[in-house]
Amino acid sequence: MPRSSQGHFDQLVAPHLETLFRMAWRLVRNTADAQDLVQDTCVAACGNLAALAAADSPLRWLLRVQHNRFIDLYRRRDRSPLVSISEAQVDTTACDLPDPEQLLQQFQGEELLEQAFLQLDGMQRTLLSLRAEGYELPEIEAITGIDRNVLSSRLHRARLRLAQLVNDLNREAGQIRRIGGRT
Repeated sequence: MPRSSQGHFDQLVAPHLETLFRMAWRLVRNTADAQDLVQDTCVAACGNLAALAAADSPLRWLLRVQHNRFIDLYRRRDRSPLVSISEAQVDTTACDLPDPEQLLQQFQGEELLEQAFLQLDGMQRTLLSLRAEGYELPEIEAITGIDRNVLSSRLHRARLRLAQLVNDLNREAGQIRRIGGRT
């Protein structure tokens, strides 16, 4: 990359890398895939520095590119799904956390929420992730290219679907506990 391009990249893209990574991680829930998604976005930005410089909001432009890359990735994985080994979560440090039973309930709730979130389709995950990042409807509209009225209804349906999935998973977890234990 020529020096002048490097300077433009540093000025236009580098300040937004943390936000891009956070958003990517929310979408894919995997550090390696999130890094790949950010890298793909940066490669696209390098090839289109003029368009990025002309954009009203470089962050919106980058998030839109990232959104499109995520949709492409999601479609590719739908065509040829891979089974990935989840990252093991090992907690070996002692600390002054609340009661272990409360921690277990909190962890199970978070785990159920993540399972439900991952069952949403790619667009629903994108919309909910953008809202969780604090973006308002006009900004999400600019990033995704979806009309605001359609966007509002899709966001509403995504919330309802997430709530339904969490309830279903809670119900299943309760039935499994009753079958396997005394509760």
